[in-house]
Parts: sequence; C-alpha cells; structure tokens
Amino acid sequence: MYNTLPIEKYMFIHNFLPHPVHRTRARLLSHRALMMYNFLLILFFIITQYAPKLYPGVLGYASDIKVSELLNLTNKKRTSDGLPALTLNEALSKAAYKKAQDMFAKDYWAHVSPDGIEPWDFILAEKYDYSYAGENLAKNFNSSKEVVDAWISSPSHKDNMISKNYDEIGFAVVNGTLDGYKTTLVVQFFGKPRTPSYLAEADKETVNEKILESVSEESETEITAEIPKPVGSESGLNLRTLSYESFPTLIDVSAVQKIVGLTFGGFISGLLAVDIWYSKKKSIPKFTGHTLAHLSILAIAVIGIWLALSPGKIL
Repeated sequence: MYNTLPIEKYMFIHNFLPHPVHRTRARLLSHRALMMYNFLLILFFIITQYAPKLYPGVLGYASDIKVSELLNLTNKKRTSDGLPALTLNEALSKAAYKKAQDMFAKDYWAHVSPDGIEPWDFILAEKYDYSYAGENLAKNFNSSKEVVDAWISSPSHKDNMISKNYDEIGFAVVNGTLDGYKTTLVVQFFGKPRTPSYLAEADKETVNEKILESVSEESETEITAEIPKPVGSESGLNLRTLSYESFPTLIDVSAVQKIVGLTFGGFISGLLAVDIWYSKKKSIPKFTGHTLAHLSILAIAVIGIWLALSPGKIL
C-alpha cells in the first residue's frame, strides 16, 4: 500500500509536485501551463511594443550618461592603442546636439533623416569645414561605460573611435521620446578640420578640461517638454544644455525586462528542480519529448522577448 507524505494530503501541493499515484507532472509544468506561459510572454511582448504607440512616454530607459565620461573613455581607448587623444570641439558638439534634436522631432533612428539630411549637413551647418568626419549613435543605455563598450565591441564603430583621420570630437547626450519610449540619445561626431583650429593646436587635455568645467555637478532630473537650445560660452561649450545626467521614466523597460526574465527563469527552474528531485525519489517517469518541446518553445519565447526588448542599441 502506498503511504502518502503528510504534505500530499493537500491537493494544491500537486501544483508544484508530480503526483506519484496518477504519475502526472506538477500542474504548473503541464502542457496547458507551459502553453499559458508562452501566451503570457507573447502578451507581455505585445504590450511593451504597442503601449508606447498609444501612451507615448509611459515606458522608457533610465540613464545616467555624462559627456565627460564619454570623452574620457573614448580617449582612454585611443591612448591604449597608441593613438593621440581627441580634442572636444564646440562646433561638433553643437552639430551632435542638433542631430539628436532632429531625431526626436522627426522620430527616426538612422544616420540619415527621413527627408534626406545626412550627418555631415549638421556638421557643415556649424561652419565646421572638415576633411574627414564620422558619426556614432547610441540609445537606451544606462551608463557611459555601457555606451563606449558597445561601440568598442562593434568593428565599424570601433574603427571610428580609433581612426587616425580624426583630431577632434563632439558629443550630445539628449533625453526625449523616440518611437513612443522615453530614452537618451547619444550622438558622437568625429572630425578633422581642413584648417587646424585653436582647439586642435592647443594642449588637448587643458582644452578638454576647460570646456568640461561648464558641465553641471548637479543631476538634472526635470524633463522639459521642449529641448533647450544649446548656448555657447567664452570658455567653451556649455554642456549643461547637451547632457542631462539623470533621466527618470514612469516605467523603466530595462528593469521590467529583468524582473520578468528573472521571475520566469527562476520559477521554471525551481519547478524543474523540484520535479526532477521528487520524480527520482518516487520513481516517477521522466519528461517526455512532448514536454521538452514545450519547454524549448518557452525558452525560445523568453530569449526572443529579451532580444526584442533588450536596451542598448548602436548605429
């Protein structure tokens, strides 16, 4: 005669444990349950994809990105490769800022705007006459290091960062709503002027420090409806208008994604661990190929949503 454990007297326990008499899996690992998990994940994906279209600005990516850090990390990479550091240039930074403004205003994520405006048009508009120029873009990152690491990991972006053709650099870190999501755009412009400027001829470290003195030490957390126009100063570019150091959002997509991923992953892993242990203890048959197929579908769904919603995109 089969003797049940005291805990098995409660029917609800078989939501988590296989039934040794009926020889069935835990209800939360049944075919129906696995299909329900897939449905919920797909629903989560649909909501996060289309909610910003109906309610722009509700979802977003919180960030803490600073121009000074971007500059230091970029130059650190160059010097480690035996290349000279780049000088922060006011005209390139203004051009980068206007490029970011244009992307938010016209709601696009591309090097060329929908009406055909190219990056070089923004640079030339600031009267920066170049012999070489380049552009790197980034969005949805949480920190300056994440941005630079992503650029370094991409061969084409890395080529811009360590190119011998560039002497100067400009940055803009601007917050706004793009494709329905609150996000932070990072625009990085590289240039080599046809006629060497004062900034290019001066000591790079001294010039960069002088320009970066205008960066606000306080985090600006208030997001205005209209992005302010950049203001120049005698000592260099006022980067406070180009960089908000903290960007709060109503719902941080990155945080939600991690919570959902860890919750589902931990929940399913815990159920599987208990199921394997209990099945072995009670000599209950192992999973069938049908169950493995459902688990595979669930894993694919989780990975697919992670890839679709993963923050941090470069261009």
